[in-house]
Amino acid sequence: MIETLIKSKKRVGELGEVFTPSWLVEEILDHLPEKLFEDPSRPFIDPMCGNGNFLSAVVKRKIANGLSPQQALETTYGIDIMLDNILECRQRLTKIVITAMNSSVDHSSPEIGKDILLMVENNIRHGDTLKFELEDIFSDEPSEELINFRNEKQDFITLDSTG
Repeated sequence: MIETLIKSKKRVGELGEVFTPSWLVEEILDHLPEKLFEDPSRPFIDPMCGNGNFLSAVVKRKIANGLSPQQALETTYGIDIMLDNILECRQRLTKIVITAMNSSVDHSSPEIGKDILLMVENNIRHGDTLKFELEDIFSDEPSEELINFRNEKQDFITLDSTG
């Protein structure tokens, strides 16, 4: 399978958006101490998470190192300026966690599913870490400036994906 590293030439030109290939993500994470993926209290944040290449690999490593899927997810955070990337990242993480939960013990309760969706929504946020404070991005009551930013950025989703 060929990995897509750009969504459109226009987004590369206007935003500098190029996704990190999975082989490079794995190589970078291989250089981090393994204990970072074993500690259930150790958070990981990607301030420019794109569609979740790093976060997906981090959650998988946390699960592989003994954390429950829920523990892996609740300590993983991401931010991106593009709403479509945020939505894709949330979907990817949800799928990883639900798959891991289903392959271990039966955790198919609707309540757990709701908890996972809420956790992903709370931990993967739309924002710009160069312009806004983390407290504002992760707040349940973001600043008016951040709300305006989020509304303006939704227009980029319609950029021509062919080019």
